[in-house]
This record gives sequence, structure tokens and C-alpha cells, in this order.
Amino acid sequence: MSDNMTDQVVRARLRDTTINSSNDTKNGVVEDEAVLPRGRRRYPELLLGLLLVVGGALGGVLVFQRSSDRVVVVGAARELTRGTVLTRSDVIAVEVGALPVGAVTSASDASTLLGKRLLVDIPAGIPIAPNVVTDQQLLGASEALIPLALTHSAVPSGLTRGDLARVVISFPNQGVDAPAPEVLADTVEVFDIDISDDFGDVARVTVRANSDIAIDIARADRVQLIKVAGR
Repeated sequence: MSDNMTDQVVRARLRDTTINSSNDTKNGVVEDEAVLPRGRRRYPELLLGLLLVVGGALGGVLVFQRSSDRVVVVGAARELTRGTVLTRSDVIAVEVGALPVGAVTSASDASTLLGKRLLVDIPAGIPIAPNVVTDQQLLGASEALIPLALTHSAVPSGLTRGDLARVVISFPNQGVDAPAPEVLADTVEVFDIDISDDFGDVARVTVRANSDIAIDIARADRVQLIKVAGR
């Protein structure tokens, strides 16, 4: 009899479980397996589509900007070698995208390049920047650029690039037997000058001159420049 009672209890529990499951289904409660397929979200696909739309829009904006930012600049009409003095036949108009200021020469400023000498080789069709030309002659076989570190008092007021000067050398450290100050015969050209306060009381001047003058400057205790008439 004990076994029969046990079987009845098990059957009763199984029946209650079946009834509860049916009631849950009727009340709108369904198993996860039934819910998941109907409620699946597609967030990755939606995100990918949104990115494609935004990327396409940005690409269109960039293309529009690039096409509207093109400018006309001065370029090489053919392959030009270093040392070429530019003439009208050496330059052409070239259309390029927007570039930083100073990287190109605007077509409206083409005349500023004419008569100047190229410092580098430039292939055909390449824009010509203002900093690759100079109005100075190339160094001759016997010429050199000689750097000088002078006190401000040894540099004439208003001395600037392109001015002509004479060099005065003296020997105050050699006592009573020192040679007299000497004005060197060669005229020098000021190639570059920096008299800012960045170097204290020192003015940095680079002169273009006969290379032999460097020996006289090197043996002097003191060097001074005097401006002379010229260009």
C-alpha cells in the first residue's frame, strides 16, 4: 500500500506541473525558446548601415571641398636645372589642390620669380616655391661663404643682405708690436645677417667673398665691417 500511495503522490505532482504550464501559456507567459526568435534585435546590421550612410556623406563633402579648393600656381614648363635664370618661357600655369602658404607661388605673383636663379632642380609641371629661387649669383670657383661672429659695434647700422662692405682686421691682443689695422682689398657681399638679441651682443653675418680672404680674417684678433657704395 505504501508503494501505491507514493505513485499517487508522484502522479498528482506531475498533473499539477502540467496544469501550471498550461495556465502560464494561456496567461501570455511563454518559454524563452518561443520568445527569442520573435523578439531578436538587429543592432549590428542597423549600425553598419548607419556607418555606410554617414561615410558616404562625408566622402561626398570631401570630394566637393577638394574640387572647390584648387588654385592656379606657377610651375616649371619643362625640366629646369639648378642655376637656371627663370624667364617667361620657363614657367607655366599649373592647377593644384590647396597647399600651405609659401609652398607655391600664385599665378598672380609669377613676375616675382622672373630673373631669379633656381637653387634646385625642378621636374616639368612641378610648382615653383618662392624659397627655391634667389636673386644672387651662384658661387664662383674661387668664392666662398664666410661666417663672421661680430660685436654689434663692428657692424654698420642698417647693413642688410645684398650690401657691399670692406673688412677691417686688427690685432689689439699682440701688444705694441702688433701690426697696424688693415682694410682688406677685396669687397665682400653680405649674404645673410642676423643682429637679433638671440645671440646677446653677437651679430652673425655671412659674407660672400674670395676664399683667400678667409685666411686674413682667421688670423685677426678683431674684425669689423664698413659699408661701401654698391648695389
